[in-house]
Amino acid sequence: MARVLQGQSHDGLYPILNDPRLEWQTLLSSLVLRIVGKLSNGWFIIDDTVIPKQFAKVVENIAWVFSSKEGRSVLGLNIVVLCWSNGTLTIPLAFKMWRKDGAKSKFDLALDLLSYARNFLQLQPKYVVFDSWYASKDILKRLNRWGWTFVCQLKKNRLLNGVQLQRVHRNPYWMERGVIYGNLEVLIVRHGKKYFATNDLTSSKQDILSRYKTRWSIETMFRLLHGKLGMDQCEARSLRAQTAHIALCLMSFLILERVKQSTGKTWYQLRREYSFHPERVDLMFNELKLFTA
Repeated sequence: MARVLQGQSHDGLYPILNDPRLEWQTLLSSLVLRIVGKLSNGWFIIDDTVIPKQFAKVVENIAWVFSSKEGRSVLGLNIVVLCWSNGTLTIPLAFKMWRKDGAKSKFDLALDLLSYARNFLQLQPKYVVFDSWYASKDILKRLNRWGWTFVCQLKKNRLLNGVQLQRVHRNPYWMERGVIYGNLEVLIVRHGKKYFATNDLTSSKQDILSRYKTRWSIETMFRLLHGKLGMDQCEARSLRAQTAHIALCLMSFLILERVKQSTGKTWYQLRREYSFHPERVDLMFNELKLFTA
């Protein structure tokens, strides 16, 4: 940014991380609209990720949180993220920071994000996909009330028609229609040791499994954010600055996704190109007209 915005230094830009006038969620939504346009014919993915801060015990809101990547609890920040995808592009729409001293759980934050996409962004997904962690009664009932299709994984001890899923059939491959918690009618598919559910009662087994597999794109996004875009590397102490840094990382991902689509290059080709030829970053910004009025 310092290189593209002539006359601005790195140190001169740093204060924007703590600028209370900047609404980062609005900026992210504006950037989506500016370089991608109106989103349609896609689906939503909801998930969370942990930003480790093992050596930064004075960071505001830091807490011990379970990391599925590490398989244990780590000291860090936890964010819930909502993405839109069509199988080619993965677009981060919004995120919420889980607060250890806050009144809202990660389920509540997920509902806030989905409501934001529905009521403010006015998006209509083909379906919403998430893992078993977010398959809470409140989320499933809300999506069903909105008329949105969901596809999710369920834990083996969830009840179908009053019977634990692991005890419904001995066969590890089956499909059955029934009622789960919240008096919600669904189709359940058991595929090996895993159980999947949807409220689209016309779905085939293959439909359910293939839709659930589309959740993987958010995992790919998280891997790139952590490994290539420096999401873990902010050393600021304030929660406002950490939030701004996360938003900027999501914006960087969004921009590179758009460039990847237009050029046909892979993420790693772009990463190498921009690392060794920084002048091409300037050209890319000019082509996207990100800093024009």
